[in-house]
Amino acid sequence: MMHRKTRFLLMLLIAQASCLAAGLVVHTRQQIILAQTSAGNHSVRDSILIGANIFVWTFGLQATVAWILITRLYGKHEEQEGQSRDEVYLRTQQLIRTRDAVIFGLAKLAESRDPDTGHHLERIAAYSTRLATAIRRHPKYREQISAGYVSSIGINSALHDIGKVGIPDNVLLKPGRLTEDEIAIMRLHPRIGADCIEQIQRRLGESIFLQQAREIALYHHERWDGTGYPFGLHSEEIPLSARIVTIADVYDALTSRRVYKEPYSHKISVEKIKQGAGRHFDPHLVDIFLSIESQFEEIAISLRAPDESSPSRNNQGEDRVEDLMTEEAGDLIEAVTSVIAGSPGYHVLP
Repeated sequence: MMHRKTRFLLMLLIAQASCLAAGLVVHTRQQIILAQTSAGNHSVRDSILIGANIFVWTFGLQATVAWILITRLYGKHEEQEGQSRDEVYLRTQQLIRTRDAVIFGLAKLAESRDPDTGHHLERIAAYSTRLATAIRRHPKYREQISAGYVSSIGINSALHDIGKVGIPDNVLLKPGRLTEDEIAIMRLHPRIGADCIEQIQRRLGESIFLQQAREIALYHHERWDGTGYPFGLHSEEIPLSARIVTIADVYDALTSRRVYKEPYSHKISVEKIKQGAGRHFDPHLVDIFLSIESQFEEIAISLRAPDESSPSRNNQGEDRVEDLMTEEAGDLIEAVTSVIAGSPGYHVLP
């Protein structure tokens, strides 16, 4: 494909040549008419040669000047474009950094209310990313999942339980079995989380990234057989991102210690997920999970400290978030916090 500078120069030269040729033709015809009436054919031939020489030299001079001017013009333009691309790249990186800071900042809100939720965020991100990467290689999902999708789900998975910040302490932190009324309250957290992310969408505008985050928060408790909540969706009515995070979330819940249970072994946890295929989980995704289950075990081992409540581990997590924070992210988190604070029963722990 012809470079635009070359194409522009060629069009300019054709236009110049046409105008110059038209002018010389008219001038030469007049000279020929005068020569025929005075000096004969010899003068006619001389007039034509003179006209041709004038055309060649004039056109050559114009072409040279045009080439010099256009080269300089485009040289400056390309330099400015290069600087602009660098600025756009830097700005894009800054926006991505801010976006990630907002995600982790919101996730820290959930951690402040429910320690169990906070400690597993890094593992959920790792599980979701690894599973999405494997799913991307599957022919059925190759066109649905891009590299950007995989990257986004790793970040957005941290927000799956952000709605728990709107659940009252006496329900969220209750160590025993919940009553029917308390279960109903707990099941509000997907809607609260989705509403929180929707507030961000209204401020920043629609984006695929935020849409995925909202899907995960709202639908990660739906079940393949339609018995989940909050809407009772079934099979592929449930967004793919939520189906992926559901497997990651359940695996982490099974293999982690909770106030009401000891952790299951990796082998038992994998077997429980296998048994849930077609009922709780997308059976196609479970098959892919089973093909990489050893990678889940590696992540669980590498990201789980001997004592998950170790102060040093908590401080590292806080440092990581602080490293990502920007003033813009902080302002946005503060705005979203005010939205969450309006949720029924919300109470910040001292």
